[in-house]
Amino acid sequence: KGSGLGLSFAKEMVKRTGRPIGLIASAHGGTSMDQWDPGKKDQDGASLYGSMCKQVDAAGGKVCGVLWYQGESDANVDASPVFQGKLEALIAAMRKEFGNPDLPFFHVQIGRVVLPWDEPSWNRVQTSQLATEGTVKNSAIVAAIDLSIDDAIHISTPGLKVLGHRLANLAEAHYFEGETLSGPRLESAKRYGNLLKLTFSGVNGSLLSQGRPSGFSISAGPDGEDVLCIFKIEFKEDKPNELSLFLNGRVPENPHLWYGRGVDPYCTIVDEANMALPVFGPLAIK
Repeated sequence: KGSGLGLSFAKEMVKRTGRPIGLIASAHGGTSMDQWDPGKKDQDGASLYGSMCKQVDAAGGKVCGVLWYQGESDANVDASPVFQGKLEALIAAMRKEFGNPDLPFFHVQIGRVVLPWDEPSWNRVQTSQLATEGTVKNSAIVAAIDLSIDDAIHISTPGLKVLGHRLANLAEAHYFEGETLSGPRLESAKRYGNLLKLTFSGVNGSLLSQGRPSGFSISAGPDGEDVLCIFKIEFKEDKPNELSLFLNGRVPENPHLWYGRGVDPYCTIVDEANMALPVFGPLAIK
């Protein structure tokens, strides 16, 4: 319906590498993991997986990577608990199908929604997508939680251009530098009284924020309600991969840290390569 991130990704790759980029567009909006089930390949073009395989075959049968943006339709109480397993099975099926056990799989962590939704299921899909970076080699996500939307759920055209740029960062690093440019990932969270020090890996340059740094929350237990106890977030000039969260005296028992909790959080943390911090949590604070 008008815009996508594939074209901005391809333009960015051409600008950086001078090489032509071929896109095999197999996307279909509003679909669930069950609809992409590789077991339905025998339905040929009547299934999404089968249709994708036909399009790849028509283009010569070879691909050098997959760009994937899906998950909202699985953010419900039935599908979200098994989402990660189905995503991993889909990646394995594609790699076998296309004859490359190391086929890169770069995908977008779902962003925001301004509709009544089951919040735990939405966050469960987001954290499942992030978890695949650790369970599936040659896979990585880019975050969309900081981007504007044009309606209640769809990323705006300028936002999709940002996502294309972020995916190009992953692809350029993987194909031409032999590494993955992940962007900031939480490495540790240590509490010293009313100070919570966060250390991140994968930071390109320094951590940044447009406007007041926002997006973190602390809950009472992993499933408890958020407690208003963070009054300031501060960057460390001498340690560009660290953040300090200043807390008041209302820190709950068994505190857990979140970033981007809920369905419509306000998140602002990026690095100098404009790679955004993805949604994560709950993380027990030691």
